[in-house]
Amino acid sequence: WVETELARGSLRCVVCTSSLDLGIDFSPVEQVIQVGSPKGVARFLQRAGRSGHQPGSVSRIVCVPSHAFELIEFAAAKRAVDERNLESREPLEKPLDVLAQHLVTLAAGSGFDSEDLLKEVRSTWAYRNLTQEEWDWVLAFITTGSKTLERYPEYSKVERKGNQYRLVDRRKVRMHRMSIGTIASDASIKLKYLKGGSLGTVEEAFVSRLNPGDAFFFAGRCLEFVRVKDMTAYVRKSRSREATVPRWIGGRMPLSTQLAETVREMLGEGDLKDSPEMNAVETIIDLQRSVSHLPNSHEILIEQTKSREGHHLFLYPFEGRLVHEGLSVLIAHRMTQ
Repeated sequence: WVETELARGSLRCVVCTSSLDLGIDFSPVEQVIQVGSPKGVARFLQRAGRSGHQPGSVSRIVCVPSHAFELIEFAAAKRAVDERNLESREPLEKPLDVLAQHLVTLAAGSGFDSEDLLKEVRSTWAYRNLTQEEWDWVLAFITTGSKTLERYPEYSKVERKGNQYRLVDRRKVRMHRMSIGTIASDASIKLKYLKGGSLGTVEEAFVSRLNPGDAFFFAGRCLEFVRVKDMTAYVRKSRSREATVPRWIGGRMPLSTQLAETVREMLGEGDLKDSPEMNAVETIIDLQRSVSHLPNSHEILIEQTKSREGHHLFLYPFEGRLVHEGLSVLIAHRMTQ
């Protein structure tokens, strides 16, 4: 309903997640308000392009930061757009997971002939170099689960008769149709009190980082993590003043390489008059210079401090969440050796 009314121009404002980044024409949209950093130059342009989406119109986007550093990211995104420094879109070569899903979809319909379909698949650019060995592996995967998963009946989906492949089990057909797609998602963990009572769900990635006794906020409550059993996290009420907040995979977009490079360049140049955004954070940048250091594009800032909890090291690579999380695991492993 929202998309229909938005296309008609009857809605004044729509508050949404990134789901409206789809390639849908909403020509009545006059302006986009981006809350928080887009984390990428191409994504920034794409979201701006949701407005003025017709020939001759101008796209307008207003960026609202959720914290001061995002002003620098906005300034970097604008510069990267001016310099046409966009993220490259490398075409995928022979993605076998997508091919396997396509074959199961065909098998769930009228079925397919393996020899005829191989010719059709190879006629596409992505699979032009698909070998017979790779094709046979995909066929084995959808029929028996291949050598790795052949002992698990749920992975034996498609039935083969000669060169004909079909998926006839109605339950498996229904399950496949409900899970079609290549967008990654995280498993959901149920959240319950020890004495009963369900609170909702959180993502497995968040729960996996909790230790017994850790506190976090959920649904307006401060909770203490106790244990996980059978995909259920058990908690109890907590009065802790230090608690974290769950994060969902949709909100953990990584900073792109192009945007990260531009951010480091702008910090290294130190020209705070370059844009209104940089001018707005001048006080913060000056404070950083006075108490620590402002890294240039070829430096990693490491700050050391001591508190009642002990000694702390803070690293600032400015490379985005994915790189930072990988570095944190590696450094933690090295420090324990």
